Amino acid sequence: MTTATSDFDFLNGHFDVAHRQLLKPLTGSDEWDEYAGTCSARTHFAGAISLDEMQFPTKGSYGLSLRLFDPVAEEWSIYWVNSTSYEVFPPVRGKWKDGSCRLVGEDTYDDRPILASYSWSDVTATTAHWEQSFSADGGETWEVNWTMDFTRRETAPPPLEIPKVTGDFDFLVGSWDLHNERRRPALGEPAEWYDAESRMQAWTYFDGAISFDEGWFPTLDFQGATFRLYKPTTATWSIHWINSQRGHLETPVVGAFTNGTGIFEGPDTWEDHPIDVRFEWTPGDQKARWQQSFSTDTGQTWTPNWKMTHTRTS
Repeated sequence: MTTATSDFDFLNGHFDVAHRQLLKPLTGSDEWDEYAGTCSARTHFAGAISLDEMQFPTKGSYGLSLRLFDPVAEEWSIYWVNSTSYEVFPPVRGKWKDGSCRLVGEDTYDDRPILASYSWSDVTATTAHWEQSFSADGGETWEVNWTMDFTRRETAPPPLEIPKVTGDFDFLVGSWDLHNERRRPALGEPAEWYDAESRMQAWTYFDGAISFDEGWFPTLDFQGATFRLYKPTTATWSIHWINSQRGHLETPVVGAFTNGTGIFEGPDTWEDHPIDVRFEWTPGDQKARWQQSFSTDTGQTWTPNWKMTHTRTS
């Protein structure tokens, strides 16, 4: 696959990070917290996905940035997740120009609407600078509240010594060959099934509470990725699909593993019609199975339309 973009390739690898964070944003306070952390990053989709995990040893927590490149708009969306809330924050969006990047999006802080911005600058082979700013007046004025200075390191940082919250998708870590069976069309009759071969590689972050995989579908002319986020307070997973042709997080399905089987459901649309979607996982160390089904009657009946048989390669 040809390179889609190299915008965030500079971040691949491992970094020590010097943090400086304003303790009480948007209050007029000038009290800052300074602490050290680390960051490990990689790209996917030939550069069109950038994903990093940040470790905050003194705070006993993680952070993660998921960056998605929209090939049509030619802009990035960046989503932030931390291991305090286990929620996907609203994205900021923007583009690189002349060696720097500024991204802006709507958010809330202390229950009031704000604008948030991320800025990247001073990028070299071994260093980079990042800033977060908030605006409470629609972008008229901005207050910087978090800075990070990155310095490349040669080795991976050690994992945090904090309790593991789940290992549900640990079975998926590694590389797999996939045999796909797909229904055409996904709904309606007459229909036919066809086969396609693909491959996939998966990783976990937050010590198992985030699962990410990248899939290659050579005969179908696209790549697919899955971003899974566990929420400890509800013991459920939110699973988002990412298609390389669209470059954004799809509507999630939500669910859990019960008696060894994972069932995850959520609303979506198919050809402009509202539907419900179900993912079913049957885990295994050397073999695993996944199935997608659609429902047009609010879950009373389900039509399977995509089945994957996973065979481990490493």
